Amino acid sequence: MEKKSGNKNKKRNYNFVSNATWHWKEQFRREPLSATSVLLLSAVAVILPLLNARLPKLVLQGLEERWALSRFAAGLFALVAALAGANMLQAALRAYTRRMQGPFEDDFNLWLLKKRLWVDYEILESRRFNEEAHAVYDSLYRAHSVVRDSSMIWQQSLTAMGGLVIYALILFQQNPVLPLLVMVPAMLVFLLKRQAMKRDHVLRPAADEASRKMRYVEERSWDFQTGKDIRMYDLGGWLLDILKRERFAGETSVRRLENGYFAANLCDAVLCFIRDAGAYLYFIFQIVQRSLPVSDFVWYISMVAGCQQACSALLENGELLGRLSFDYSRLRLFLEAPEGGIFREKREAAGGETGEDAQKRRPGVQPKAVGIELEHVSFAYPGSGEPTLKDLNVTLRPGEKIALVGLNGAGKSTLVKLLCGLYRPTEGSIRVDGRPLSGYGREEYFSLIAAVFQDVKLLPLTIAQNVASENTDAVDRQRVRQCLALAGLLEMVDSLPQKEDTPLGRGVLDDGIELSGGERQKMWMARAFYKNAPVLILDEPTAALDPLAEQEIYEKYVRMSEGKTSLFISHRLASTRFCDRILFLENGRITEQGSHEELMCKKGAYARLFEVQGKYYREGGPSEEASVAADPAEGEALA
Repeated sequence: MEKKSGNKNKKRNYNFVSNATWHWKEQFRREPLSATSVLLLSAVAVILPLLNARLPKLVLQGLEERWALSRFAAGLFALVAALAGANMLQAALRAYTRRMQGPFEDDFNLWLLKKRLWVDYEILESRRFNEEAHAVYDSLYRAHSVVRDSSMIWQQSLTAMGGLVIYALILFQQNPVLPLLVMVPAMLVFLLKRQAMKRDHVLRPAADEASRKMRYVEERSWDFQTGKDIRMYDLGGWLLDILKRERFAGETSVRRLENGYFAANLCDAVLCFIRDAGAYLYFIFQIVQRSLPVSDFVWYISMVAGCQQACSALLENGELLGRLSFDYSRLRLFLEAPEGGIFREKREAAGGETGEDAQKRRPGVQPKAVGIELEHVSFAYPGSGEPTLKDLNVTLRPGEKIALVGLNGAGKSTLVKLLCGLYRPTEGSIRVDGRPLSGYGREEYFSLIAAVFQDVKLLPLTIAQNVASENTDAVDRQRVRQCLALAGLLEMVDSLPQKEDTPLGRGVLDDGIELSGGERQKMWMARAFYKNAPVLILDEPTAALDPLAEQEIYEKYVRMSEGKTSLFISHRLASTRFCDRILFLENGRITEQGSHEELMCKKGAYARLFEVQGKYYREGGPSEEASVAADPAEGEALA
């Protein structure tokens, strides 16, 4: 049994200190100059209010003490010059810091993209993974994203913390009670906002869930394929109702969590008034008692105002830092979550292409066929009570052409995904060339298999690049044309003005074209031929083709699969006659196997289904009857 490693790594909990340390490590690693500029900007932003407060004190002190004009002018000039220089430095640093936020955001996008590209397919399909991925993407792209503004939030927070310390020390020299007058209300408001943040953490997932569903509906409205169904079956109103319902649910959750912040901000305003009134009354009393000159009154009032602003900024940015830490925790947990246990864990082990792999891919070189063994393989989808595949024991010998047939829902496509390494067996093991899947690196194993699935998606690249799976000039154009000819698509491609250089994807590229369903499947077959892998798997490759094109594909498949281990999946039983062996899958089990003639002689489920399908074609009309009468073998082939 291939063990699952999804629970191998315990889920961590990241606190504020851990996330703050991670932020600064990433900043200095990625862009040390930008991180240094944030720290310098914070220092300048602390000094500037002190210089601004010093200017009126200097003027009043000079008048009170009757300074000489030269001393007055020198002091004033030095202070104004310092103010001008600090303002210019602040503007330059702020512009640079804002400009450098873009690359940091690009790094986040790259991390998330790599995660989605590297996780095992069974994880990519899971609801939990997609919900977590959406929540992380939403934290980056929603309006007023704290992740996107993380540098400025940290700069403002450091400025507020530095200013609060300096202002508090200055006020403490005048009276030790003054800093308490500012800081005690600040602490009360901080506790209130902390409770609001806890409420945010509880209610935010519901808002994220509603946002994910709304985005899904919006994406479907832009999808060309679903657009046909939406119009033909009048689904627009239904989708709008879903969008309105989820928007209401999301807004309700956001409104509830924002009410906590509103209550904290209201208390902050009341305590701020009490704080200011107490400070003014104290300093006015000192002036009346003639123990405080007017110049010092102006200075200390500025310090009280600065301390108040620093406290408010620290509280406001403390809330933002809390949200940032929460989003960072989600991001880090998402990025560090296991990527699956089907293959070797280290990417490096699968990152390089071996000499043998390169030889297999070289045009004209026949790759060495490999055998595939399934030992007591069962598979159940998460949350499903009944296994889709049950105790499969079968061996695909090297170079053998195998047909896998059965009714819809028998488990054929699920078995294909297991063989392709997209799913991991719930029980049992799969060995390829004598090695378990866990003994392969990801890219090493995928290099062994060329597959064509039912759902064909082409990239917005040229036809040649799609066939070669290369977005470079290293495409073997002669080989591309050979593979297009094998897939029966060369004549259509040559009729295009740009031939194989024609771009695909009308919705992405201005000069892109769209292919029909059958043409897309042929294109994907050409891509599988180009890969020249030792294992060839075709999952219903002729589902979108007419009978004549289907027969043509069968003939070309026989030639292309020579010397390779191949698996052909179809629910049309007549398409299996060119295979060495047929596996009949029923209710998740292989109930019959053998050649077409052997299975027909057994008169089991395969023979009965074959007769039913043949009868359907024979009773299709006079032309079909004439065709069958003229050539019975051809009639069976079309069945």
